[in-house]
Amino acid sequence: MTDIGNMPALQPDPKPASLGDIARAAMPWSARLKLPGATPFEVLAAVFLVFLVLVALFVNFIPGLVSPKLPYGDFSQPPDWSLNGLLGTDDIGRSILSRVLYGARTSMMIVAVSTTIAVVGGLLIGMLAGYYRGIFERFADLIANTLAAMPSILVVLSFVAVTGPSIVTIIVVLGIFDIGTYARVAKAGVISQSNRDYVLAARAMGATDGRILLREILPNLVPALTAVMPTLMAGLIITEGSLSFLGYGIPAPAPSWGGMIASSTDLLSRFPLLILGPVLAIVLTVYAFNTIGDYLAQRLNSREREG
Repeated sequence: MTDIGNMPALQPDPKPASLGDIARAAMPWSARLKLPGATPFEVLAAVFLVFLVLVALFVNFIPGLVSPKLPYGDFSQPPDWSLNGLLGTDDIGRSILSRVLYGARTSMMIVAVSTTIAVVGGLLIGMLAGYYRGIFERFADLIANTLAAMPSILVVLSFVAVTGPSIVTIIVVLGIFDIGTYARVAKAGVISQSNRDYVLAARAMGATDGRILLREILPNLVPALTAVMPTLMAGLIITEGSLSFLGYGIPAPAPSWGGMIASSTDLLSRFPLLILGPVLAIVLTVYAFNTIGDYLAQRLNSREREG
């Protein structure tokens, strides 16, 4: 007869696993990405953006990938299992996969340089406005409101129509248009930080305004700037693609996602797969940037509530 006292205690049924738990268990590498509280979709978005950056940096070194400017085979060929034929060929026989990958380098370069221009300009204007207020604040508000009121795509089209399609023109104009948003974020951050204890202590110890702004306040602006940056980058991808689609973007034969869509419209009824590659590239990139932007904004809000 079994001794009841020696029987193991009954354990309660474990909580049923959610779909998110199952997805995280299937992706053990997600924990190594250091995205606390991220959903599987946010992890996938981060992985895709890392992949995109790596492609942009090292596309020249992909073995066997043909030039995006030269014909590879017959025009409008359906996809096959070869590397260069994985997405088929375009209307003049160039590898669509090659053009999508090289187009990623073009798009990421435009996004990176335009964002750098916008962040530097926005920080300079916003930090001065938030710290000194007065005429600096009125100037910053004028710049931000003026840029926000202007339709960026029409202004860029006007500049390009005057100067001709040029990647430099596109980068500079797109960067200028985002200065207002970064200036607002920087100004609000400096105003909220200016009376904190660490700033008052630095001022009491004789620190110059430049040191206070650069060494004390600027590091605390990084989270807020980082939270808005991915969403603005997604907007740059859409604007650049729209310009190329309209014929005012990256000059041919350089590959660009919008230009690839535009060159395929005449054959779309007979060869609908021609736009599959560039359309997927734009959609996935914009989705990834927006998803990471939402994640960073949520993390920033949680940090502010905890603080």
